[in-house]
Amino acid sequence: MRKWMPTWNLPNLFSGLYLHAVFLFSSVCVAYSDCTPAQLAAIMNCSRHERHTRNYDYMEGGDVRIRQLFSRTQWFLTIDDEGNISGTQDLTNCYSILEIRTVSEGGILAIKGIKSQHYISMNKAGQLQGKRTYSENCDFKEVFLENYFNAYSSAKWTKNGKEMFIALSQKGRAMRGKKTRREHVASHFIPMKCREEERRAD
Repeated sequence: MRKWMPTWNLPNLFSGLYLHAVFLFSSVCVAYSDCTPAQLAAIMNCSRHERHTRNYDYMEGGDVRIRQLFSRTQWFLTIDDEGNISGTQDLTNCYSILEIRTVSEGGILAIKGIKSQHYISMNKAGQLQGKRTYSENCDFKEVFLENYFNAYSSAKWTKNGKEMFIALSQKGRAMRGKKTRREHVASHFIPMKCREEERRAD
């Protein structure tokens, strides 16, 4: 009678984790010429994501979070000085540091680039833009997904009754909301946490 013995293929088991770690840590060596010391400190502390805390800070009285949003398509969300929204694979990119502020109950929040001082805005057509002035178009609903990622849908606009999400394509481009769905990987983000004392990067 043959005995069943468990077998483990450790190289295959850890290869995905290894490659992901190499990607994150290799980008730390990129030059920091465009960053102030405060921004640099905030970036270097943006290393812990919130898979377990689940972003319930606003329920505990904390209404502002400083984060980097890392897309499931392997891009960090950025907002530049012209209000362009796109992705970068540079962990140290100053435009990827975001202020996520709760504006009302139910997980309604506004997302602003700290360096560019532009809010993420979605218009009726689902186009993402950076805006200097806050408006209702800047309101997004934070959705906690079962896979431990978060999604951010427009609180004001829908397309034929369907939610429109912030999303980055496989090429790191901002997608129109009407082409997005909750189940699409392009709409899934991990908020990477920064230290409390680095909340303000001038």
